Amino acid sequence: MDPRPTAEPYDQAGQHRAGDPNRLPLAGDLAFTGTPATAAPPPDLKVLLERGHAGVAGVLARIDAQGWAAASPCEKWTVRQAANHLAGALLLLARFAEGDQVDPAELDAQRQADTDHLGGDPAAAFRAVAGRSVAAFAAPGVLERPYAFMGATVPGAVLASISLHESLIHGWDIATGAGLPHPADEDVVAAVWQYAETGVGEAQRRAGQFAEAIPVPPAAPPLVRLLAHVGRRARP
Repeated sequence: MDPRPTAEPYDQAGQHRAGDPNRLPLAGDLAFTGTPATAAPPPDLKVLLERGHAGVAGVLARIDAQGWAAASPCEKWTVRQAANHLAGALLLLARFAEGDQVDPAELDAQRQADTDHLGGDPAAAFRAVAGRSVAAFAAPGVLERPYAFMGATVPGAVLASISLHESLIHGWDIATGAGLPHPADEDVVAAVWQYAETGVGEAQRRAGQFAEAIPVPPAAPPLVRLLAHVGRRARP
């Protein structure tokens, strides 16, 4: 993995270049270098997780064999690998919230992409992962409880916000690669923006977790501006 951020993460064909932030542990979207996001989590985080994950499951249910084999916006990953990566990331974040001991080797993005988390019925398998994710963060006290995570101590609300971030951003990757529309929930987009404004900044870009933001018009839709902030280009 090339840890250097790139000023332009896409080549002329629209694919991520080497150094893609998604190839760092659990995807660069985890946006963590030891300084937690400071924004207060939305009060309805559990509901947002349910809605965000449900949107991804709906996309997975519509992907055909050609779509699964297609290239995703994540360099060298097919749509299937991107979906496996997302499922694996959500499982790991849920395990952190459950108090499980996670082997650092499991945080490797390629390992998750190459592990079959989805089986023969990807939508059903993802719904099971989503259910565990929601249940883990809905447990009493989890959002306030401190957790050791990637070299720092953070409240569970940060882990939940990262889960929502992963689901939205990689859900877009999966849908885009498969040639399907991405039904982004406006409230989910707003909540992920709230996290990304402090969780994805210059420190994370210098650490190679994210590419430089892509300039977009101020009037671009919120999802387009969010994707640009984390180094992805989407058409308005």
